[in-house]
Amino acid sequence: METLPSQFDDALAHIEINGRKRERAVAAHTEIREWLETDATLVSWGIDTVLIGSYARNTGIYPGKDVDVFAKLTALDVRVNPQEVFDTVAAMLRRKYDDRAEQQNRSVRVSFDTDGDGFSVDVVPAVPTAQHWAIPQRDRTLWMSADLGARWVETDPERLGNLTAARNVSPQVGTRGAYVPVVKLVRQVRRHHMADAKPGGLYFELLTYWAFEDGMTGASFAELLVASLNSLAAQLASGAIVIDPALGTPVSPAPDSQELASAATLFGQLASRAEKALKASRCPAAVLWREIIGDNERGECFPLPPGCDAEGRELAPVTAVMSTGSRQPSGFATGLDT
Repeated sequence: METLPSQFDDALAHIEINGRKRERAVAAHTEIREWLETDATLVSWGIDTVLIGSYARNTGIYPGKDVDVFAKLTALDVRVNPQEVFDTVAAMLRRKYDDRAEQQNRSVRVSFDTDGDGFSVDVVPAVPTAQHWAIPQRDRTLWMSADLGARWVETDPERLGNLTAARNVSPQVGTRGAYVPVVKLVRQVRRHHMADAKPGGLYFELLTYWAFEDGMTGASFAELLVASLNSLAAQLASGAIVIDPALGTPVSPAPDSQELASAATLFGQLASRAEKALKASRCPAAVLWREIIGDNERGECFPLPPGCDAEGRELAPVTAVMSTGSRQPSGFATGLDT
């Protein structure tokens, strides 16, 4: 069995958000959170901003085009009108960012696009419920509903973050928690092979959560990714809607049956190729993993081991090499900051 540990480490470095893009994200969400917490009305409503989403859970992948800020209004509840809450948050952001602050269905998106990549911060207002949090319904016509419960939808991104951290404790690859890295690999595989098709990245993250919860063994990322792909294919093929572990309820809005069936077929094929890679020798195994994991804006994510060509063949050893260049090593992941 060939697990290619060095190549998986390099692939993970290649798909992680790091360098200058990570620094920009930190600066952007910090600036917005500090600004919101200066508004007198929001302060009277108990404003408490936290980072949420895949960026906060450390499950996002390069290039990381948005960051989510949860604007918790702790002194309010679902009796307040979502329109009043939303308009107050939107007005505060427009005051500073003008037309860079764009209203979405239930969030305000602030552009921080300095690289032409569309990077932004999404601000979502939220009020407490008895056990979780509530954000405005996507359908704005419901914001004026006489049924107070219809105006809001329950969520708990902070609890999902806590569950993610707990889930990452075991199993481990070496001394590293394996769950979060495998989620990143799964998200990369999904994006490479499915692009904008549904289900999206969060849905696959939750499928991976349940794959690990059901019991996951393996001492390498190769073994754990094979097991995860098999579990994902089976879960998708079942047609059952994945449960949000933070709420204990089915994910909403749910993908339709055709979307689930199409993804199940694709991931069944990917799982079969991954099993083949696990049984292959190092060069053909690396080529298979390169095809499965794909590429991103930085290029191919999975490097080939020394002595392997792009067709999966072992290169003949060279007995003598004349070199006049630098002898400094140049690792695959060096300088990933774009």
